[in-house]
Amino acid sequence: MSLGLYWTRYDQTLARIRAERPTTFAGVKLVLDTFEQKSSGDAFFPGGADDTLADAIMDAGWSVDFEEGDYLWTGVHPTSGAVIHYVEGDLYCLMEGRVAP
Repeated sequence: MSLGLYWTRYDQTLARIRAERPTTFAGVKLVLDTFEQKSSGDAFFPGGADDTLADAIMDAGWSVDFEEGDYLWTGVHPTSGAVIHYVEGDLYCLMEGRVAP
C-alpha cells in the first residue's frame, strides 16, 4: 500500500468513529478492524499522527483519561458503560458496554 493510501485510510477510519459514534467496544473494534487487524490487544490502531484515535473517541462522546501521554489512555462511554484501554496502538476491552434497547 502506498503511503498516500495509508494516510487516506487512516483519516477515513477516524472519520467513521466520529460519524458512527460507537458506544461499545464491539462497535469500535468493528471500525478499527477495517483499517488493520489486531496485534497483541483486542484491536489495534496506530498512533503517530496529528489526529488520533483518542481525539476521535472523544468526539464520538467518550470520556478519555490520559495516563502518561497520547500512547496510554482509558476511555469510558457514559451511556453504555463500555471501558477501553489503549496502550501504544493496542486496544483492550475492559468492559464491553450495553447496547441501548
